[in-house]
Amino acid sequence: MDLPRKDEPQHVHLPAKPPGPLELRFAWIAVVVSVALFLLVLPYSALQFSRHPAFVPIYTTSLIISDLITAVMLYGQYYALRARALLVLAAAYLFTATATFAYALVFPGLLSPTGLLGSGPQSTSVMYMFWHAGFPLIVMAYAWIKPRERLHPVAPPPPARGPILLSIALVLLAVVAGTSLATLGQEILPQFLNGDRTTPTGHRWLFSIWLLSVVSLGVLWFRRPHAALDVWLMVVMCVWVLDVAMAAVFNTGRYDLGWYAGRLYGFLAACGLLIVLLSEHARSYAKLVRVSSELRTANDLLWQISMQDGLTQLANRRAFDKYLQEQLAVAQRHGRPLALVLMDVDHFKAYNDLYGHQTGDDCLKQVAAALRSCCRRPSDLAARYGGEEFALILPDTESQGALHVAETLRHTVLRYEMRHEACSTGPYVSVSVGVAVAGPGSPAAVQSLLAAADAALYHAKSCGRNQVAYADAATPSPREAPTAPVPLHLSRV
Repeated sequence: MDLPRKDEPQHVHLPAKPPGPLELRFAWIAVVVSVALFLLVLPYSALQFSRHPAFVPIYTTSLIISDLITAVMLYGQYYALRARALLVLAAAYLFTATATFAYALVFPGLLSPTGLLGSGPQSTSVMYMFWHAGFPLIVMAYAWIKPRERLHPVAPPPPARGPILLSIALVLLAVVAGTSLATLGQEILPQFLNGDRTTPTGHRWLFSIWLLSVVSLGVLWFRRPHAALDVWLMVVMCVWVLDVAMAAVFNTGRYDLGWYAGRLYGFLAACGLLIVLLSEHARSYAKLVRVSSELRTANDLLWQISMQDGLTQLANRRAFDKYLQEQLAVAQRHGRPLALVLMDVDHFKAYNDLYGHQTGDDCLKQVAAALRSCCRRPSDLAARYGGEEFALILPDTESQGALHVAETLRHTVLRYEMRHEACSTGPYVSVSVGVAVAGPGSPAAVQSLLAAADAALYHAKSCGRNQVAYADAATPSPREAPTAPVPLHLSRV
């Protein structure tokens, strides 16, 4: 598994990573295509079209939804990175969403013949200018703040909920103020529209709005360094400039080709950054899935290193000690028995001396397979206790059941018929087994249970090996020695 170097910069988030060659190429393609379409439509921008009642509600609804989703995603980026520039940019998109909503409320013929909120003939023009002036101004604020801070998480992070709520409140307050001016200040407003035609005064104001958008694009361009987010925001501002030029500067008024085309440009500008954020979110999610998979693999490897014996693939001594302590606590809490089986390969040193260490390792693997075959329940644990010693932890198992498992284990090893000419019990490898059981409600500690099983194993070996012995682990105190082991089987095969 390839892991990044400690000193290798990791740019996970779009606002923090520099633009790659592919992103720059696609950004330039988007700008060139937008300019080419603008030049293609520009000579016909004054061509008058008929009214389409469904166009404005579809257009405004699409803008509101797109800008709201973009604002939410940018607020999420701010919450993760605590970068004030992202908070400002999120507020910019929230502003366009709410200003578009107010624009739809006052648009004549959309919700009422003259528009809602007591709007007049100039209300939509004022809301359009307010909307298309506010966004470039907030983008300039973003461009001014951005180079002054690092777009990386900080610890501990500053509070985020308060700034987010404050930005939302300021945006709503600004939109309410702009809407109030557009609806309640009819008497002081210049005449921007005469019917559906833009007046010279309206063209002058709209040209100023267009220049403001151009200045915003210039500020964004010169405030370096540029992150990938800045590149796509510049693409959005380019389309925004073309939108204002087509729909307000070079056309004659409502419902001509420039008016319709400009609003399509506006929709593309609204969707541009959203598409990029969604694409980056998908890439980040794919990276997260890949990293999670790598971490899961690394955790499995660490578990194998720390809790699994490398030769036999059984649990190692650390895992055994941990599991025995846990299961003994469970058995005492619920009043259940717990059996411990210790097993030793007879004359294993002589086996290694006679056949070599490689064959000795193979022998240990075969014995481990025999132990594994005796673990019939998920709660049973087979472990390599140390060297040629092995162990079985059998929760909720009485003495008779534990002795049956131990005898089955002894016979299974014999059935493998691993030649052992230096073995005192016969021509094949054999094992000696000690069994101890902590009965229901027994106060026996881990050390008492281990001592009882070890004493039973010693008794089985001292009585000639290749047999099973049993000891009761129930003692009045964990400090006292277990009762004397009683041999159960003395048979040899």
